[in-house]
Formats: sequence, C-alpha cells, structure tokens
Amino acid sequence: MSSPHPNAREQADFRRLWAGSVVSQLGSAVGMVALPIVAVIVIGASAFQVALLAALTAITTALLAFPMGRHVEFRRKRPVMIVTDLVRFAALAGVPVAAVLGALTFTHLCVVAVVNATCLIAFTAASQAHLKALVSAERLIEANSRLESTRWLTITVGPSAAGALIGLLSAVGALLVDAVSFLFSALAIRTLRTPEPDPPVRDAGASRRAELFAGWRFASGHPTLRRILISWVTFVGGNALASSVSAVFYLRDLHFETWQYGLLMGVPSLGGFIGARLAPRLVARLGAVSALWGASMLRGPWYFLIPAAAPGTAGLLMCGIGFGMVLLFAGAANSTMVSYRQLETPDELMARVATLWSFATTATQPLFILLGGLVATWADARTALFAAAGLMCVAALLLPRRGGVTGRWR
Repeated sequence: MSSPHPNAREQADFRRLWAGSVVSQLGSAVGMVALPIVAVIVIGASAFQVALLAALTAITTALLAFPMGRHVEFRRKRPVMIVTDLVRFAALAGVPVAAVLGALTFTHLCVVAVVNATCLIAFTAASQAHLKALVSAERLIEANSRLESTRWLTITVGPSAAGALIGLLSAVGALLVDAVSFLFSALAIRTLRTPEPDPPVRDAGASRRAELFAGWRFASGHPTLRRILISWVTFVGGNALASSVSAVFYLRDLHFETWQYGLLMGVPSLGGFIGARLAPRLVARLGAVSALWGASMLRGPWYFLIPAAAPGTAGLLMCGIGFGMVLLFAGAANSTMVSYRQLETPDELMARVATLWSFATTATQPLFILLGGLVATWADARTALFAAAGLMCVAALLLPRRGGVTGRWR
C-alpha cells in the first residue's frame, strides 16, 4: 500500500498534536487551580507559602530559559516533548500518592512546581521548533491559529472544569487528572508519522556563552523581530500592571459580586478564541506584519472602557465588552506574531528564540505588577488601570507597519 499523500499525512499529524495539546492544556488549567488548594487544605500552607509556590514558576523560567533553550536546540524535538510530558506526569501523580501516605509536604509541592516549570520551558521550546518542521509554511498561520484558540478556550472553561473536578474528586484527585493529561499528550506525540528532521549541528568553535545568547543576538539584530519583542514585552507589562489591581477595582470600587468577578475572568476569553481563529484571514488579506500592526492598534483602546466603568449593570457590561475586545485582538495578534517569528527564525535558532520570548515575558512581569501596586497606592486602582490601558496602546505604536519576508507574509 502506498503511503498517504504528504499533505494528508501532515494534516493528520497536526490533528494528533492538536488533540494532545487540548487535553494537556485543560489538565494544566485544572492543576493550576488544584495545586494551591492542595497546599492550603491538605498541608495548611500559609499565605506566604502559597505566594512562594506561585512565584517559583516565574523564578524557574527566568533562571533556566536560556540554558534550556540551548539544551533543546541541538536535540530531536519529539523525544524532548515526550520526556517532559512523562516527567510532568510522574511529578503530579506523586502528589496524590504522597497525600494518601500522609507524607505530602510543602517542600514536595515546591519541587513539583519547579519540575513543572522546567518541563514547560523545554516543551514549549521543542514544540514551537517542531511545528515549523511538521507543517508547511503555507499552513503555519492556520496551525498557530488553532493552537492559540485552544489556549484561550482552556482559559475560559478550565477554571470551571477544575472547580467541578475538585468538587467531585477533591483537589488531590484533580491533580491526578492533570497528570493523566500529560500521558495523553505524550501518546499523541508518539503517534506522529511524519519523519522528524535531524536537529541542528552544534558549531564546534562556538563558546557556551555564544550558544546561550544566540537567540537574543538574532532577535535583537533583526529589525522587525526586535521591535515585535519590545512591543510584546510592553503589552504584557500593561496586562501585568492591570492584573495586580483589577480585582480590587472590580470588587471594591465597582462593588461587583464574586460571581460577577468570576464571569469577567472567564467569559471574555472567548474573544481570544475568536481572534485567534480570525488570524489566518487577516494575514491572507494584509500580510503578517500589517495584520499584527492592525490587530495591535485595535487591541489597547478597548481597555479604557474598564477604568471608565461605574458600578452597576452598565459598568459590568462595559468591563466585559472592553476585556473581551482586548482579548479578541490579542488572540489575532498572538497567532500572527508566533507564526511570523517561526518563519523568520532559522531552524538552528528556533528553540532559543522561543525561550527568549518566555524569558522576556517572565522576567519583566513582576516589575509591572509592582508598578501597578505602587500607582494604585499613590493614586487609586482606577488610575492604575488607565495607565495600563495607555501602556497597551503604546505597545502597538512600537510595531513596524510593514516589513518581513516576501509574499503574503509581508
């Protein structure tokens, strides 16, 4: 029997990868809710310990992003993805076992958090590098659109699914579900049939320092990617600044009920899902850089509706519409940005450039969170949110309007 048409095989392989991504992301959404609950309920962790548990992810990413990018770059990507999935399964499955044996400690949970963060860095670097080899350039924006839309969908339904599972199985049992999701992801990757290309060959004359920061040198030397990275960090910074005070604004200043706050944290993420699915059409019509510029210009202004809102139903609608529209254009911009970055980055730098984005995001967010707290203390939460909206708008102004590769990706 002849082998399937390459395009059909490519599509089947991407569907397998996509299915694994859907399950593991839903599992991760469950675990993100369940882990701090386990810390509080099972071992009686203090507020500081719960905060430390959350901070370990950012600290691990900041410290290991560059070394992990270098490590992943020169290895086959599928084995890296499978191993990191299996390690995450083992780490998370160990929590219920330790809880049943009465041996679960805060140190154990900290180790799990660090292991998960480390594996996430490696998996993200490997998967973004491998996607470029798995699908054709013509289908890359569509592939990223689907993956990005899945991410937004899990943000919407994940916390609700986590709450239901925790109610049904307990927080410890929900972590077991999270663990099993990584087994499913590993199996999906294992079933890919398209031959994986050989990994890049390490330059024997390159120093360790040169290898570590090769992704940084490439991105900073690329006139378009450099501006996209600076804009991305600025926009993410605006989001971080807002996140540090939005809960106070919604609950204390606008007097929303907790269920209304929950709706605002979940339902607008459907905008991100819709925006991600619209990205291929925008790129086909405008080209990648112009589509990214346009989506980004339309992204930030909507956030001004939130600090302009007043208490009451009208204010709730303003906040929901504002947040949803921000996420709609953010979903379109994110899918386009990742696809453009993958196409512009040489194969031998894919993992290191991907981890550069992870590092830049994680390392700068705490600074903007602190800034948001300071502005809210000096003025008020509404002022801090206006500042965040302004920062999101500035991020779009930092982008080039045109540029990049030839054809429809201009």
